[in-house]
Amino acid sequence: MTDLSPAEIELLEEFREELTSHAVSNVGFTTELSAELVQALYKLVCEKITENDLPYKIVKSLREVS
Repeated sequence: MTDLSPAEIELLEEFREELTSHAVSNVGFTTELSAELVQALYKLVCEKITENDLPYKIVKSLREVS
């Protein structure tokens, strides 16, 4: 499991709160993400890809984006 700092956890919790109404109502969402939040999200996405053994091309593509 990915080790997240308390600050990263707080950022993710705030982002979740921001997304909740959009997810519940199935409405699109556009926002600008801080570098810190992008790093925390990236860690989680990489962990999920590894856990679910997604194709290498997806993993490679995500690493290139970061």
